[in-house]
Amino acid sequence: KSSRHLLGLINEVLDMARIESGRMSLAEEDFSLPELVDNLLTLTKPAIDEHKHQLEVHVEHIEHEAVCGDSLRIQQVFVNLMSNAVKYTPDGGNITLTIKEKPNGFSELGCYEFSIEDNGIGMSEEFLQHIFEPFTQEQRSSRTHYKGTGLGMAITKKLVDQMHGSLDVESEPGKGSTFIVRLSLPLGTPPK
Repeated sequence: KSSRHLLGLINEVLDMARIESGRMSLAEEDFSLPELVDNLLTLTKPAIDEHKHQLEVHVEHIEHEAVCGDSLRIQQVFVNLMSNAVKYTPDGGNITLTIKEKPNGFSELGCYEFSIEDNGIGMSEEFLQHIFEPFTQEQRSSRTHYKGTGLGMAITKKLVDQMHGSLDVESEPGKGSTFIVRLSLPLGTPPK
């Protein structure tokens, strides 16, 4: 467990260094959105089960499942967000993942909105203004036993920015948080 934690910290520092130096390049590959979601659930299910959280997944109006982009980095964004939801929600909490495709008027692009909502400990209005800054963690007694580098949200935001997407957050102390990622992805070739 300790070695996995250490590896995670090292990878975050390396990712941040690559992003800051402009050496982070994104792959362009066809992938399946349902497969991406299945992978996300496979990666996060052990932690969700360990904390006895209830997970709901809603898929709404997805017309185009085959898209093009960097599936590994997109998955990294959602694993970071889902891991935070798990970590900052007391045991037995509720987490909801919602995926929807929005109409956009472009036949070659799919506009997708992904939201991860929890009923965890939430964040203060003051901290929300700094949440995407590197090495930042909220200093409140309810959050002090959570360990990390404070890089996860900074990396997540920079990855979404590099994909020309948006990342918004709504949160209230004691009531939970909602992270909303919007990405426009070129449509891929559906598998035969």
